[in-house]
Amino acid sequence: METFKVIYHTLGDDECLKHVVNYPIGKDQVLKEGFGVNPNDSLEAMQQFKKVSEYWGNQDKTPCFHYMTSFTEETAPTAEKAMELTKEIFKDISESHLTAMGTHYKVRDGGIYHSHTVTSPTNINDGSMLYGDYKTNYALAQRVADVTGQPTKLVIYKENGEEKECPMIFVPRDIEE
Repeated sequence: METFKVIYHTLGDDECLKHVVNYPIGKDQVLKEGFGVNPNDSLEAMQQFKKVSEYWGNQDKTPCFHYMTSFTEETAPTAEKAMELTKEIFKDISESHLTAMGTHYKVRDGGIYHSHTVTSPTNINDGSMLYGDYKTNYALAQRVADVTGQPTKLVIYKENGEEKECPMIFVPRDIEE
């Protein structure tokens, strides 16, 4: 079973944003990708997140969303496969939101590869916001199940340190692409 974790940083300041953006592309990753951001300079990527939110007047809103996708060994036996799956899962978001992705090699949730994805809530095209609500999180967890072809559990990490596992398991749907 795949695990999809949403880690909230809704109250984060600039220092938080700096650390969260750095995590997928600035440390311990095997592979990294940037969509609209420089994946080779996490400080520059953080500044890009800030500038886009300021441009659209969203600077006082959630600075970023942080997702972790843990893959089983069968689903992602290599870092390249984990990154390929991560890019497909977040394809719709990364087309309109600044996004940094990194694949890490570490045993976690029954697999050896997991990916961290940090995305700006501000749509770069129109300034609209992505929200960390149930509708968005459930849709992303379903997307993980559909892309991997595996059941997926959803875990939410709140800012107060509370971890909440969704009682629903997301199962792959037969969809035509």
